[in-house]
Amino acid sequence: MNLSLNKEKIDWHKILFLVLILVFIGSVVFYDYSRLKKDFKSVRSLLSDVRFRAIKKNRDITAQFIEKGLVIKDTKSAKVYSELKIPTLQNVNYDTTLGKDMIVFTGRGTARYNVRVHGGDLTLRSWFGFQKHIAVNCTGFVREGTYPAE
Repeated sequence: MNLSLNKEKIDWHKILFLVLILVFIGSVVFYDYSRLKKDFKSVRSLLSDVRFRAIKKNRDITAQFIEKGLVIKDTKSAKVYSELKIPTLQNVNYDTTLGKDMIVFTGRGTARYNVRVHGGDLTLRSWFGFQKHIAVNCTGFVREGTYPAE
């Protein structure tokens, strides 16, 4: 009795190629999300630092968003303290009486210059649509989230 099984040859090259494509796609998505998290952490940390600097020195310090960047400067003298590039910056929903797309921190918060009573927020967005939001309220407190609905 001759039993012959029909054994198909497995093409390991195709399987390896498919695995490499999946690993590459996963790596790109992971990199994209990591960029977003890095920008979020940097912006949140810098804004928190500005808040404490304004309280400590009892000075008005402006955080101005220009295109995909953030410039920290003294409100009166316009002396620049620091700059930060934010490639994932999508939207700035924060306006002051001194201008749009800026936050003015004072020794008592941001309320004196805010257009909106409670403050505003920023949206960071990655290439693949991942989003993070940073809210800054009238006391200058920086947290993850969006501007409160009225």
